[in-house]
Amino acid sequence: MEKMVEEKKIILSNLALLNSAAFTGDYVSMKNWDHLTVIVGLAPASGTDTAAITLKQATDVGNSASDEKALAFTSAWRCPSSTTVDALTKTTYASSITTSATAVLELFVLEVDAADLDVAGGFDCVRADVTDPGAVSTPAFVLYILGRGRFQQATPPSAIVD
Repeated sequence: MEKMVEEKKIILSNLALLNSAAFTGDYVSMKNWDHLTVIVGLAPASGTDTAAITLKQATDVGNSASDEKALAFTSAWRCPSSTTVDALTKTTYASSITTSATAVLELFVLEVDAADLDVAGGFDCVRADVTDPGAVSTPAFVLYILGRGRFQQATPPSAIVD
């Protein structure tokens, strides 16, 4: 039986308490991978403010060329209450997700293929950002799962350095 940890590259991009600032995710390189799953979880303490989740792309993990730009997407999977419901529902979005304005755990799953990036422009790195939901204390995390490695090897190459 195959184990996910043996076939995928799993990276915790960010873990933070959003209550006075947004967080900018770390870039992950897709140079050696054909697919990226981005998982974002939030748990607002009260229900008055929303946050926005966006994806960015760049030509290297340090964005040394300062060339990052938005990575468009049209859908994501959402679970509105991950403690009482475990069904993910495909939902339409226009390149940004606005989280709920209620105090409910939310889980979002975004699927990105390497071909979704501006490959012709040399873009092969992705990050997820979450905006500040205002004064509401909101624990949040971003997890990256890279899959379909281009070069199978016992120890996959790093995805957080170029």
